[in-house]
Amino acid sequence: MPVITINGVIGSGTLEIGHLVAQNLGINYVDRYIFSEAARLVGSPIGQLIEKEQRVVPFREKVARFMQGVLERSAVAGAGAEPYFGRGIEMLPAEAYTELVSDAASTSPVHDRAFIDATTSVIQELAAGGDVVIIGRGGNMILANTPGVVHVGLVAPMDVRIDTMAKREMFSNEEARAYAEDLENARVTFYRKFFRANANDPTKFHLMLNIGRISQSTAAEIIGHAAEDIAGAAD
Repeated sequence: MPVITINGVIGSGTLEIGHLVAQNLGINYVDRYIFSEAARLVGSPIGQLIEKEQRVVPFREKVARFMQGVLERSAVAGAGAEPYFGRGIEMLPAEAYTELVSDAASTSPVHDRAFIDATTSVIQELAAGGDVVIIGRGGNMILANTPGVVHVGLVAPMDVRIDTMAKREMFSNEEARAYAEDLENARVTFYRKFFRANANDPTKFHLMLNIGRISQSTAAEIIGHAAEDIAGAAD
């Protein structure tokens, strides 16, 4: 019952590699689902939870409007039966959240403690069920002391990160660089604020992989082997 968390610098391929790992091992893959469930637990529009995780400059108005509508509908529906929000949207980066709904209706603000408690609860529940790849959300910190969980960190040089984001989002190289830099700053702030930790501290992971040195498919194979070994040792 492997449980794998994958976190990395923006543009290092966490989304793509996470999908490959899940496919290779025949297990589940989750990213946005954590937020839809966290929103349900604290009774808040999902946009406010997103704002608590990271504040970034909106990258494209069209995509921002699309994301806002999908996320708000999913939150209101309690995540419904489709946790990945349908085919197509699932391929947008798990970290690509903007300040979309700052003026959304809400009965009360979401406090930091409620936010991290809800996110922690969802991640712990997912891990308890086993057979899952969890992307982002500080999963390696939340499950740091959970036996049998494999924590993977990804790094990559800027040229690789730009190429990844340009292909995934159909950005120009200039847009891709600005996007990756803005979201990486937000991710680092998120770790520092909620976990008092360096987001890229290698001691917080079982293994760190440089996607500038190996392919995404090779990274997925390495992660799969490590997960099988560690999960087997924990049984």
